[in-house]
Amino acid sequence: MKKLCIAFISIASVMVSGVSPASNTISAQSRCALTEATSPTIRGLKLGMTTQQLLAVFPGITKRIEMKDAIDKAKSVGRVEAVQLAFDPAADGDAKQFVGVESVAAAVAGGRVVEFGLQYGGATWRTVDEWIAKLSETLKLSDSSDWVTGSNENPNKVLRCDGVEIEAAIQGGGASIKVTNSGYFKAYSDQGKAAEEKKRRDVKP
Repeated sequence: MKKLCIAFISIASVMVSGVSPASNTISAQSRCALTEATSPTIRGLKLGMTTQQLLAVFPGITKRIEMKDAIDKAKSVGRVEAVQLAFDPAADGDAKQFVGVESVAAAVAGGRVVEFGLQYGGATWRTVDEWIAKLSETLKLSDSSDWVTGSNENPNKVLRCDGVEIEAAIQGGGASIKVTNSGYFKAYSDQGKAAEEKKRRDVKP
């Protein structure tokens, strides 16, 4: 489970995923036309799937007492803030379905998945472009020329689409992919900024 916690620590800072400064300068470069509806399904995971559909992929997590509070929050369709769930695919799901996958994480808001990521083990990737070539072939994504260098300290590249971002990264020879509903996170960030601005306007010195 240690790898699981390390691999998706970026989920905790997911609020900045779709609103980084780099996104404003390179969005015009992307020719990706993917939307949430047409974004890839990976090992049964897809943006927009319901919490119940997610838990059906990982039924074992419902048996973990320490996850009860997070699961209850994830089921709330009225909750705007994303809830983070981490899975051990071999123990929580179907081991055959997740062969080669070391850990999975997902963020759920409004009862639907707004981000998910998978950390892979086994094969060693020499460059992130090599990993992207495999992803593009398997998931029918744009080739590496449409991906731009991301802000992660590990070798990584991001494919920015219409309200969707796909990040590919390698670390220690292993690889990961993260699929994000960037439209949701931008809207959430904008709401937060608006609320802070209102607080400042309402202050009476």
